Amino acid sequence: MGMAHTTRYVTVETSGATVGTAPLRLFCFPHAGGSAWSFAGWGQRLGREIAVVPVSPPPRSVSVSTMDDLVRAVDERFAPALDEPYAFYGHSMGSLVAYGVAQRRLAAGRPPPVCFVVGAHRAPHLPAPDLIGDLSDAVALELLLGLGGAGRLLRENPRRMRAVVDRLRQDLSISATYRHPTEGHRPLPCPIHVLHGSDDQLVSAAHAAAWDRHTAGSFSLRILPGGHFFHKEHQELFLTELRKALLLAVNH
Repeated sequence: MGMAHTTRYVTVETSGATVGTAPLRLFCFPHAGGSAWSFAGWGQRLGREIAVVPVSPPPRSVSVSTMDDLVRAVDERFAPALDEPYAFYGHSMGSLVAYGVAQRRLAAGRPPPVCFVVGAHRAPHLPAPDLIGDLSDAVALELLLGLGGAGRLLRENPRRMRAVVDRLRQDLSISATYRHPTEGHRPLPCPIHVLHGSDDQLVSAAHAAAWDRHTAGSFSLRILPGGHFFHKEHQELFLTELRKALLLAVNH
């Protein structure tokens, strides 16, 4: 589940094992086709106040084939660790999964996150673009995974490339099943901070700003240089902004 790359990474098991003594746990949800490895090194850079918990999505299967299935599986697995102060960061599709888990917690009367940070995703009430369509494998890798040099390595390893592209397509299929409820949804009681890439071709600034209707707390939109994967292109700047948002919650 979590990966112990540094002392700031923690492992969370379904049994509710201790996950560290930092004032705030940050659960990080990866983009479509991504994994917990997307957050390698974050714990050390975010500092002692924040314990990073990478979320590895459950295996896609017949029982996990829709966004509702995925949200429920993640919520059930992490529930034991969500009674202490925690925050969510989701990138792209991960934002939608994190939002679903937060709403599930709210509906069940359980503690919601103290801070919700979105990266590279439109507000959940807006219609989703068709990202599956007729994407070629190469376009899928370059546009949606933003792998850069890693993309070249994958092209030299067709078997690995196929596995990554298949996982991406599975994730996009799951994401496409999301339907925003017409009733019963409440704005999250915590602040929402949105980080948006200035050159993002998949999400407009207006669609990112529309997250403001989903919080009863404060809202901020920060536009950073880069495209859909600005958090990789300009990682130091991104982590600085993320840390600022999280420390506001820690010190509140």
